This record gives sequence, structure tokens and C-alpha cells, in this order.
Amino acid sequence: MGERPRVWKTEGIVLRRRNIGEADSIFTIYADREGKFDAIAKGVRKVRSHMRGHIEPLMRTRVMLAQGRTLDVLTQAEVVQAYRNIREDLSRGADAMYCAELVDRFTIEHGHNPGVFGWLAAVLDALEAGSPHHVLRQFELQMLALAGYELQLDGCGLCGARLPEEETLFSTSAGGLLCVQCRPSGGTGRMLTVRAVKVMRFARVAGCAEFAALRVSPDLDAELRAALGSMVHAVLERQPLTERYVDEIAALDRRTFTVEAPTGVQFTATNPGP
Repeated sequence: MGERPRVWKTEGIVLRRRNIGEADSIFTIYADREGKFDAIAKGVRKVRSHMRGHIEPLMRTRVMLAQGRTLDVLTQAEVVQAYRNIREDLSRGADAMYCAELVDRFTIEHGHNPGVFGWLAAVLDALEAGSPHHVLRQFELQMLALAGYELQLDGCGLCGARLPEEETLFSTSAGGLLCVQCRPSGGTGRMLTVRAVKVMRFARVAGCAEFAALRVSPDLDAELRAALGSMVHAVLERQPLTERYVDEIAALDRRTFTVEAPTGVQFTATNPGP
């Protein structure tokens, strides 16, 4: 491999920020070509910083960086998509931060995983356009697959047998659905309705906009979330920090106030309520 360039440019989506000192911040960015990386922006929190308003969590931004000793240094930033609707709506903002955290947790630094950037951009575009909450279920499924944990949905996760169209056991330990014969050896799990199985299969092959147009009831979304969430927890060996934040925002009454998400973005917005 050749030496890293001393100055380089890229375009990426900001996953989170960590403030250091009085005016500096470290940003975690996921770029289409370079994958995930951290970079420091010196003086970015100063009022007169030329990068203020151009690089924040949940922004798609073009950046220029200079090679540094430990972290590369952000020298320029130009916002491409600010996702203002997301940032001004607590519910959509919480959903978006959850997706950003999943990308952060499922990827390694400087590891390029084709498809991750495209799916993150697609789900943010969908949330910006007002797509329903269930787009998160497709994103969870796709991130699991991209991380090497594609769910077994077409046949039994243990023996491969064809599954009849009936209520079926979803097993986290088996990584998918189980036939009746394999249930005793497949560990614990949860039963999924026929509709839930069909929606999961559709989520695997549909585009984000196509899946967003699907009618999914709150009960069905909760069923899918329980199954996919258990798989996410098992793979990450922890609950995502923003998952609890999503639940807290969903429980709030309609009102206007400022909150800060676990990943460093502030929202001053009106919660739309249930």
C-alpha cells in the first residue's frame, strides 16, 4: 500500500461527536469509500468557526482533512444534507440517532463495508421525508446481514427444512426461524406470526422507499422489533444506548423543549406525540 496522502477529501455522514477541551470536538464519520474514521476539528465550537453549522451528528458533509499524528485534522467542512426535518423532530431524530449508533457499533475503524453507507443514507433520507417508524426494522435486518449475521428466514436455521406458512419460532441462538422438529434443540425464542415473517422477508429484498410504503401496524412493528432487537442485542452483547432514548421520546407528551441525545446532538423541537 502507498503512503496516506497528507491532505485528503471525502464525503460522509457524521455518526457522533465528542467535545474535548474548550473548543475542540472529535467527530466519528462514516464515508462511502473510507468507511468509519475519527477526526478532530480544532476550534469548531467557537462562534466564529467557519465549520460551525457544517459538521454535526446526522449531517452528510464534504470534508477536507490533513494528516495528524494520532487523528487526522478536519480543515474544511461543507454540509451536503443537513436533514433539518430530522433535527427538528424529536421522534425522527431519535430514530436517526439509533441508526447512526447501529452503524457505529457494527463497524470497525477504517473497515470498508460496501452497502453500509448506502443503507444509512437511504434510511436518513426516508426519515427526513417522513417515512414511518418501521423503516428501522429493515435497517436492523440489513445491518445484521452486512455485519455477517444474515437471518435464516427461508428455511429452518438448523436443518434447512422448508417452513410451512404458519406461526414460527424465531431463535436468536439459531440466527433465524426454526421448524417444529428443531425447536427443542434451538434454545429459547419467540413465536412470529405469518405476517411478521412475510414482512421480514420483504425487508430483506426491498428498497428502503419501497419498504417504507408498506403498511405496518404498531402491533406488528412491536413484534418485529422484539425479534430483531433480541438479535441486535445478542450480536452487540449490549443494548444500544439510543434504544432507550427512542422509547423515552415516544413516551413524551407534545411540547417544545431541548434535549441532548447520547451521541452528542441537541434537538430543540416539538415532539409530535403519539
